[in-house]
Amino acid sequence: MTAHLASTFKAAARIVPGAALLALISLTPAHADPLSNDMLNESLNDAREQETPLGFGNGSVVVAPVPFKNVLIGAGLVLGGGYLFNIDEGSDTSIISLGAMKSDNGTNAYGLGGKFVWDENRWQVSASLGQAEGFYDLYIGGLPIPVRQTGDIANLSVLRGVTSELLFGAAMRYLDTTLGYDTSGTNLPPLPEGQLEVGTFSLLAKWDTRDDDFSARNGHLLDGALTYGQVLNAGGRDYKKLVLTYNHYLPIGDRNSIATRFASCATSKDTPFFDQCSLGGTDGFRGFSPTEFLNDALLSAQAEYRHQFSHRFSGVAFAGLGNTGSDFASIGDTDIRYAGGLGVRFQLSKKFKAVFSVDMSYNDRKEDLLYIYVGQRF
Repeated sequence: MTAHLASTFKAAARIVPGAALLALISLTPAHADPLSNDMLNESLNDAREQETPLGFGNGSVVVAPVPFKNVLIGAGLVLGGGYLFNIDEGSDTSIISLGAMKSDNGTNAYGLGGKFVWDENRWQVSASLGQAEGFYDLYIGGLPIPVRQTGDIANLSVLRGVTSELLFGAAMRYLDTTLGYDTSGTNLPPLPEGQLEVGTFSLLAKWDTRDDDFSARNGHLLDGALTYGQVLNAGGRDYKKLVLTYNHYLPIGDRNSIATRFASCATSKDTPFFDQCSLGGTDGFRGFSPTEFLNDALLSAQAEYRHQFSHRFSGVAFAGLGNTGSDFASIGDTDIRYAGGLGVRFQLSKKFKAVFSVDMSYNDRKEDLLYIYVGQRF
């Protein structure tokens, strides 16, 4: 997805690979927020303690309602359903899924998608279609302006493993989005984009040595994406974007571990606002709205101390700092933003480590924000 609609619908987007479309289309990531295919994988594995035959015809149906809360669109619920199956014995679960989400401020999204994994995880193909309507505050000149954004999105990505840990691939995305005010007034500033059709092509790379996909305690994950985008309804307008994230996990005894994330992002000058680098969207940073600090460059660092109280309950203490700027040299020209907080985790399965998470953050402006989601932040 892209910045705002994406961070928004990360919950839906990951139960339905890609349903989360725009909801504040680019701010995510990734990577961190709510529900992922891991949740569905886990439900399937819980349902089948005994070995099951392989192949499409031997799959299982799973339905998963998941509550969420974030600073961008408030509180809501994601409802996802999927058909899960294993193509071969050495590969992760494949899924065909559909889902919907709605928040208390009116934001909603719908989508369907699939992820197919075979050849001992060396082939990973994902595709999705989605539609979303998002209500959120877009910061213009430092002031929050209520806006309404709608969009239709289609995604396709293919990864091929050189080894079981090192994968390369490509992704394509089509997005048709409109943006307008969700308020009335005569002295409102002009909006940065009204109606856009955007097509992107990305080169992907992943180096993954983590000991667990749900809650890693050891290893690392290096992700890179180099994107070329073109605004299809504005002749001659194109842009580029590069995102690199590195997660490292260090165990400390049997019950404790430290997780760190370093993120960098750079975009060219003609990048639409929803695809710019975002503190909170690009890197999963907790403490600020992902639509407030948007610019053409980002650097951030985060650390999280994790303690296991029991088999199912754990707690985290986290902190991070970062900022955006017109380029890397200007990131330090304004105050570096920082935030920290505490969180609790409940492991949803006795066997697997997917968790339900509640985090309270406190930032340098003395603001506190609550996050509720499924999965670790990174």
